Amino acid sequence: MLGGLRLVPRVRESAGACAAPRRSSVPVHGILRSLALLALAALPAAAHAQDIGVRAFLSANQVGVGRQFVLNVEVTGTQQVDGQPELPAMDDFADYLGSGSSSSFQMAGGRTTVSVTYQYRFLALAEGTFEIGPVSVSVGGVSRRTEPVSLVVSDAPPPPGSAGGTGDPAVDGIGPDDLFVETTVSKTRTFENEPVTVEYRIFTRVNVDSYSITTLPQAAGFWTEELEQPEAPQVERVVRDGVEYLTATIRRVALFPTGAGSRTLDPLTIEAQVRVPDRTRTGLDPFGDFFGRSSLFDRRVPVVAATRPVAIEVLQPPAEGRPGSFSGHVGTLDVATSTDRAEVAVNEAVTFRVDFTGTGNLRALPPPKVTFPVEFEAFPPETRDRISVSGGNMSGTRGYDYVLIPRVPGSLTIPAVEISYFDAATGTYRTERSQPVGVTVTGDASGADIPGSVPSAVESLREEIRFIHIESPTFRRTDIPLRRTAGFWIILLLPVAALGGAAVLRRHRDRIEGDVAYARVRRAGRMARRRLARARSLASGDPTPFYAEVAGALEGFLADRLNIAEAGLVREDAGRLAAERGVSQATLDRLFACLDDCDRQRFAPRGTDREAPERVLDRAAALMGDLAKELSS
Repeated sequence: MLGGLRLVPRVRESAGACAAPRRSSVPVHGILRSLALLALAALPAAAHAQDIGVRAFLSANQVGVGRQFVLNVEVTGTQQVDGQPELPAMDDFADYLGSGSSSSFQMAGGRTTVSVTYQYRFLALAEGTFEIGPVSVSVGGVSRRTEPVSLVVSDAPPPPGSAGGTGDPAVDGIGPDDLFVETTVSKTRTFENEPVTVEYRIFTRVNVDSYSITTLPQAAGFWTEELEQPEAPQVERVVRDGVEYLTATIRRVALFPTGAGSRTLDPLTIEAQVRVPDRTRTGLDPFGDFFGRSSLFDRRVPVVAATRPVAIEVLQPPAEGRPGSFSGHVGTLDVATSTDRAEVAVNEAVTFRVDFTGTGNLRALPPPKVTFPVEFEAFPPETRDRISVSGGNMSGTRGYDYVLIPRVPGSLTIPAVEISYFDAATGTYRTERSQPVGVTVTGDASGADIPGSVPSAVESLREEIRFIHIESPTFRRTDIPLRRTAGFWIILLLPVAALGGAAVLRRHRDRIEGDVAYARVRRAGRMARRRLARARSLASGDPTPFYAEVAGALEGFLADRLNIAEAGLVREDAGRLAAERGVSQATLDRLFACLDDCDRQRFAPRGTDREAPERVLDRAAALMGDLAKELSS
């Protein structure tokens, strides 16, 4: 928690899982509730005599874009409903977030009233006045419909007394200006394939326990690259319009437009768990407000906020002066070519490499168009990347490897590779060209296959010709009876062997289930190795859990082999039982010395010289091996 804001990004969970457990109510409340339920059971006629009624109402009739509202469906006269209510379509202006329900029981003037209310949370997406159609509710096999309700979605401040899309202000007190999310883009006018950095920030002046991103924007028409974010967002204090906020960046991406035209970034939605004081219980925790800290009875209220859509205009690079080798890249580029050898024999493979180094959307670069000499047989290239995303842009190297096989000798030249790109900073096209690469091919064009290292891409060449075998063939007899072959007897006896193995396995399992001592002895080694592996993973961290795990592995192994309880293990008794089973005194002394060392190191102060963790693990493993040998003898 930092100034009331503890930003813990996480996957979306239900509100019940995010909120801290509440304390139980005063016992009198539970007694009154029980009495009320008994009264309801004693007066079934009164409850069923009510008329069944349904109605729909909103938590607020006016909300802002990107704020949540609640559609309530109340059913009176019963608490038994046939399934969930059927809601009308609201996809054009709202996004569904979640739902809940509550029931009510009242007794007044000798009349019993029961009801159930379903709450459906939505996020307002578009401005305008919208009608939410009737909601269908089935009770006792009879379908009932509510009246339509009207919702106004506007950027204007909500009228006095409205909830502002977060609930009853008398309870929550959280308005649209208390918590919101904004989108910041590096530019709103860009070229195709030119990066646009997008940053999403949360602003709050209320206590936020945690948040989760519930809806990621659909960046249609963009190539998206996530930018690195710290695990714990950096919280800052800013003042906007005279109001102080805590703010932090929750997501950063680099977008590369893939086509010209008008593009819209959809909203990003978050759900934050906000700590709200429970005014009805303030008196139960007199120190909460006095010391300026959170009350024990604070409630966690889910608050939904969304960014506004952002329009980005994408332009095509100019047609005037566009080179023929331009493939759409915007940024900077440099090209270099090389081969893995300057001299090669006929029918041997040589690798021709093309490397593009620069900035921009390098992963979208297509393979270059290379005109190889006809003396080469060329295969499709393989791609390799060394690309990083930082500073809102992509940079690095994208390479293509071509496998070439020369079929005739001579001095061959691979022509230069040309690539053009558009420099958005200067608004001009630039062309880069590599140097031609020469390859000397030796040997005879009609020669036989010459051994060489041929990459996997051309291994199929060896299967193109099936040579005639001219060696003397090998003959074998075909009149041997089947029963005189080894395969016949193997297949015949295989079911018998399988049946015998199954019987042995079954007896082993029955003994494990029925003989606890045998089962513990069988699993002792496996459990000890597992605990030592866990200790090895803890070796580089805090030494306390490491030494505790090593000691636990030794004690557990000894307890399993002796069939005694590990909890409350007394070393004297364990040593006596181990000695009776044949363990030497020297081994026991080593064991107890190792356990004593583990206990001392667990509670030693920081800075104490300790034995290397690998040596401790080796000592423990050697001890287990010696114990296993001596206990088995």
